Amino acid sequence: MPLSLLLITATVQHAPLQAQQVERHRCWDIDIVPSEHGFHPTPQIITAADSGMMLVAMAKEYIGVPYRYGGRTPKAFDCAGFALYLYRHFGHDLPGWSGAQARLGVEVTDTRNLQAGDLVFFGGRHNTKAVGHTGIVVGADAQTGVFTFIHAATHSGVTISRSTEEYYKKRYLTARRVFGYSSLVSEMKRR
Repeated sequence: MPLSLLLITATVQHAPLQAQQVERHRCWDIDIVPSEHGFHPTPQIITAADSGMMLVAMAKEYIGVPYRYGGRTPKAFDCAGFALYLYRHFGHDLPGWSGAQARLGVEVTDTRNLQAGDLVFFGGRHNTKAVGHTGIVVGADAQTGVFTFIHAATHSGVTISRSTEEYYKKRYLTARRVFGYSSLVSEMKRR
């Protein structure tokens, strides 16, 4: 069963309340409403970092899925389609191409600050200065800035690579954090 189906299910008891007693759950946009006996159930608040780790866990389920240009399903993915597919399970509707994805969220300027789930972008095969490839950060070394990322690679399908591999080291362009910035994703969709 995909991890996305196991995320959170909550039954909330509704009772007449004053407005200040209702708490808005920021990540899942759920009203948490207290009953006579307190909040039931008390949900775990999922932070942006938690969402990133859950996204990476889900992404690892697809290691070995073949690459296909324009692929956006578990039968075959391209790099942007893989990110689009995964982020959709977490409430973010990303554009289907790398160049547009590279304008979402906020830039992470120092790779030592990367978190699981952040998007990383690389120059294309023929034009290394223009965004041509999307990856999703698995983890980063806070001392060196070396990071691992999961992506749909042309020759190997969904795989995990390191930023120190010569091909990616030469082509790295930028990183973006989308979790916690859903209003910016919505704004990009309107453009």
